[in-house]
Amino acid sequence: MAPWNVSNDALTIEQKPRRSPSRWLRQNSLRIAVILGLVEAAVAWTRGLSLEMMFVGVLSVLAYLNLRRRIPNSIRRPVWVAVTAQAVAGLLVPAITVGIGIAVVVAGILLVILLLVMVGDMRRS
Repeated sequence: MAPWNVSNDALTIEQKPRRSPSRWLRQNSLRIAVILGLVEAAVAWTRGLSLEMMFVGVLSVLAYLNLRRRIPNSIRRPVWVAVTAQAVAGLLVPAITVGIGIAVVVAGILLVILLLVMVGDMRRS
Protein backbone atom coordinates (compact mmCIF):
# COMPACT_ATOMS: atom_id res chain seq x y z
CA MET A 1 0.00 0.00 0.00
CA ALA A 2 1.26 3.47 -0.81
CA PRO A 3 2.11 5.82 2.09
CA TRP A 4 -0.24 8.73 2.70
CA ASN A 5 1.10 12.26 2.75
CA VAL A 6 -1.08 14.10 5.26
CA SER A 7 -0.77 17.88 5.23
CA ASN A 8 -2.97 20.96 5.17
CA ASP A 9 -3.37 20.49 1.45
CA ALA A 10 -5.44 17.84 -0.21
CA LEU A 11 -4.54 14.24 0.53
CA THR A 12 -2.20 12.72 -2.00
CA ILE A 13 -0.89 9.24 -2.61
CA GLU A 14 2.81 9.10 -3.36
CA GLN A 15 3.81 6.41 -5.76
CA LYS A 16 6.71 4.14 -4.83
CA PRO A 17 9.73 4.69 -7.08
CA ARG A 18 10.27 1.93 -9.61
CA ARG A 19 13.33 -0.22 -9.79
CA SER A 20 15.63 0.41 -12.68
CA PRO A 21 19.21 -0.53 -13.52
CA SER A 22 20.24 3.11 -13.83
CA ARG A 23 18.84 3.94 -10.39
CA TRP A 24 20.60 0.93 -8.87
CA LEU A 25 23.86 1.94 -10.53
CA ARG A 26 23.47 5.52 -9.30
CA GLN A 27 22.96 4.31 -5.72
CA ASN A 28 25.84 1.80 -5.75
CA SER A 29 28.36 3.38 -8.11
CA LEU A 30 30.89 4.40 -5.47
CA ARG A 31 30.74 0.99 -3.79
CA ILE A 32 31.26 -0.76 -7.13
CA ALA A 33 34.15 1.53 -8.05
CA VAL A 34 35.95 0.97 -4.73
CA ILE A 35 35.54 -2.81 -4.93
CA LEU A 36 36.77 -2.87 -8.53
CA GLY A 37 39.69 -0.62 -7.55
CA LEU A 38 40.64 -2.91 -4.65
CA VAL A 39 40.60 -5.99 -6.88
CA GLU A 40 42.56 -4.23 -9.58
CA ALA A 41 45.09 -2.92 -7.04
CA ALA A 42 45.60 -6.42 -5.64
CA VAL A 43 46.21 -7.85 -9.11
CA ALA A 44 48.53 -5.00 -10.10
CA TRP A 45 50.47 -5.28 -6.84
CA THR A 46 51.01 -9.03 -7.23
CA ARG A 47 52.36 -8.45 -10.73
CA GLY A 48 54.58 -5.53 -9.69
CA LEU A 49 52.82 -2.84 -11.70
CA SER A 50 52.67 -0.02 -9.14
CA LEU A 51 54.07 2.80 -11.28
CA GLU A 52 52.14 1.69 -14.35
CA MET A 53 48.90 1.55 -12.36
CA MET A 54 49.50 5.03 -10.99
CA PHE A 55 50.20 6.33 -14.50
CA VAL A 56 47.02 4.68 -15.87
CA GLY A 57 44.98 6.13 -13.00
CA VAL A 58 46.22 9.67 -13.62
CA LEU A 59 45.69 9.41 -17.37
CA SER A 60 42.19 8.01 -17.03
CA VAL A 61 41.10 10.72 -14.59
CA LEU A 62 42.55 13.48 -16.77
CA ALA A 63 40.87 12.01 -19.87
CA TYR A 64 37.53 11.76 -18.05
CA LEU A 65 37.74 15.33 -16.80
CA ASN A 66 38.43 16.56 -20.34
CA LEU A 67 35.75 14.44 -22.03
CA ARG A 68 32.95 14.27 -19.45
CA ARG A 69 30.83 16.98 -21.11
CA ARG A 70 30.86 15.07 -24.41
CA ILE A 71 29.93 11.68 -22.93
CA PRO A 72 26.21 10.84 -23.32
CA ASN A 73 24.25 10.73 -20.07
CA SER A 74 23.34 7.09 -20.60
CA ILE A 75 26.96 5.92 -20.30
CA ARG A 76 28.42 8.67 -18.12
CA ARG A 77 27.83 6.78 -14.85
CA PRO A 78 29.47 3.49 -16.01
CA VAL A 79 32.43 5.46 -17.36
CA TRP A 80 32.66 7.30 -14.03
CA VAL A 81 32.72 3.95 -12.19
CA ALA A 82 35.54 2.64 -14.41
CA VAL A 83 37.61 5.82 -14.06
CA THR A 84 37.10 5.95 -10.29
CA ALA A 85 38.20 2.31 -10.04
CA GLN A 86 41.37 3.22 -11.95
CA ALA A 87 42.01 6.12 -9.58
CA VAL A 88 41.47 3.93 -6.50
CA ALA A 89 43.82 1.28 -7.85
CA GLY A 90 46.36 3.95 -8.82
CA LEU A 91 46.35 5.24 -5.25
CA LEU A 92 46.30 1.90 -3.47
CA VAL A 93 49.14 0.13 -5.26
CA PRO A 94 51.81 2.69 -4.23
CA ALA A 95 50.17 2.96 -0.79
CA ILE A 96 50.52 -0.81 -0.31
CA THR A 97 54.16 -0.63 -1.39
CA VAL A 98 54.90 2.32 0.91
CA GLY A 99 53.01 0.66 3.76
CA ILE A 100 55.07 -2.50 3.41
CA GLY A 101 58.23 -0.39 3.27
CA ILE A 102 57.28 1.44 6.46
CA ALA A 103 56.47 -1.89 8.15
CA VAL A 104 59.90 -3.24 7.16
CA VAL A 105 61.65 -0.15 8.57
CA VAL A 106 59.66 -0.32 11.83
CA ALA A 107 60.38 -4.05 12.13
CA GLY A 108 64.09 -3.38 11.56
CA ILE A 109 64.18 -0.72 14.26
CA LEU A 110 62.29 -3.02 16.62
CA LEU A 111 64.79 -5.81 15.93
CA VAL A 112 67.72 -3.49 16.69
CA ILE A 113 66.10 -2.48 19.99
CA LEU A 114 65.39 -6.11 20.88
CA LEU A 115 68.96 -7.07 19.99
CA LEU A 116 70.27 -4.36 22.32
CA VAL A 117 67.99 -5.64 25.09
CA MET A 118 69.27 -9.18 24.50
CA VAL A 119 72.92 -8.01 24.59
CA GLY A 120 72.23 -6.11 27.83
CA ASP A 121 70.59 -9.20 29.29
CA MET A 122 73.62 -11.31 28.38
CA ARG A 123 75.95 -8.90 30.16
CA ARG A 124 73.93 -9.19 33.39
CA SER A 125 74.27 -12.95 33.64
